[in-house]
Amino acid sequence: MYYSRSVSSPVGNRKPNIPNGIIMPKKKSSNALFNTSSDSSDYSHESNAEVQSPSIIDLSKKTRSNDLNKIVVKNIMYQNSKNIIQAESHSVDNDIKGGQKNPYPFSRAASTQSFAVSSKDYNSERQLSMPHMTLYERTLYLLTNDPAHQKEVALGKRIGFYRLGKELGAGNFSKVKLGVHVLTKEKVAVKVMEKAKMDQKSQKLLEREIESIEFLHHPNIIRLFECVETLSKTYLIMEYAGGGELYNYVHSKGKLPEDVAKPIFAQLISAVSHMHSKNVIHRDIKAENVIFAQPGWVKLADFGFSCKVQDNVMLKTFCGSPPYAAPELFKDQEYYGPGVDIWALGVLLYFMIVGITPFRGDTVSDLKQTILKGQYSMPEYVTTFAQHVINRMLDVNPQRRMTIQDIKKAYWLNDSKFVDSYVQLSIQPDVKELENSPVARTLWNQLHEYGINEIMMKDAAGKGARNAIIGTYRIVLFQAQSAEMEKQRTKVRDHLIQMAERKKRDEKRQQQSRACSII
Repeated sequence: MYYSRSVSSPVGNRKPNIPNGIIMPKKKSSNALFNTSSDSSDYSHESNAEVQSPSIIDLSKKTRSNDLNKIVVKNIMYQNSKNIIQAESHSVDNDIKGGQKNPYPFSRAASTQSFAVSSKDYNSERQLSMPHMTLYERTLYLLTNDPAHQKEVALGKRIGFYRLGKELGAGNFSKVKLGVHVLTKEKVAVKVMEKAKMDQKSQKLLEREIESIEFLHHPNIIRLFECVETLSKTYLIMEYAGGGELYNYVHSKGKLPEDVAKPIFAQLISAVSHMHSKNVIHRDIKAENVIFAQPGWVKLADFGFSCKVQDNVMLKTFCGSPPYAAPELFKDQEYYGPGVDIWALGVLLYFMIVGITPFRGDTVSDLKQTILKGQYSMPEYVTTFAQHVINRMLDVNPQRRMTIQDIKKAYWLNDSKFVDSYVQLSIQPDVKELENSPVARTLWNQLHEYGINEIMMKDAAGKGARNAIIGTYRIVLFQAQSAEMEKQRTKVRDHLIQMAERKKRDEKRQQQSRACSII
């Protein structure tokens, strides 16, 4: 149920209501740095109309010397912080709880009842304000004042800067919907959780999931963009990978040839290596949590059982799916986190190239005994090198079990490409980054087009995913990184194709040479 309050002041004198955690630039004066759009006929924030906004970074000017092309970065910054105001939002917690602290520390979304404006007043006010707004301002203004937008929020079709679509899946107290970020047009997966159905344990797992995934920046790990909260629901906005689960793919297509399984497994090894370098343990690696973003390209998802640990700290909680659980989890003893993930990866690799999991039982007790004894059979068609990797990963003794670095050095993965982590960029424009990184240039140019400037970013920086500006920043960064990653993948594919063609030509020459020798 959304919180509502009446607005008695006339529309003309009323300050626009703004969702908590969102920054609204002041209205521009005659000498303001914001330029206005010459086209006042198109008021749609979701259109592709170009809106001029403050030039934070001008990357268009380049000077050429005899030695190199040097980018001249020009910073035009706001010297007076009064050009940006922090919107004053009504405290829901003070109204309904007498000033008690909100137990759900996420950003608050705008409700329809909080922004009651008649369509007549809205249209007249819109005509005065919309032509002078950046895309970010337009989106915010429509969200807080447009009755049509408010109706969508009330119907559950919109939350914050996201429009919600079809349902992708459902769990005990949550469901996942397809969404679209209205500024960037990026498709997202929105995990919607009912607070009334979440007990204290579920809430703790949610907080852990957010804490863990916040630190991860890897092409093969699902990215968290933003957290939004209403009185009744919590929303996690994450990267959308629409290719389906690895589990469903194997069950429908059958076991994978080793040359197909190998690059997919290498991607997962890269993801887990990055994860462990950040002291994050997944604890629920399985085929159902590996999602295809596109053919041959996967993402590790669902960090609900994950935790962030200090170096060499032992864990106690049993987590994950029993068929993928390491034997030490069944012993009611402390265990080493990374070793549990390695075991699960071994089970996953077996599943990929055999088509079933290695450990089975009619009951959970039977399954437990099979895992504790390390009893499984290996089909003859599995190559010797693949068998070696699986056997080393499924060693019942955690001390003898393969490490991530051991797996990377395994002969079976000798010709595999391990994906690098994303290079993290500064939350503020950095001259060196802008000179050296095409991703940084794309990022800040695009933010500038939306009307998000460095002062707004600085103010929002400490709020992490609990802020709409940071959410937009992360999506734009993700888009720039994905585009650059696709270029690299294209180069690798082209190189592999060239190598294969060269190998065929060499084989053909050898055959012709043999034929000539016989003649």
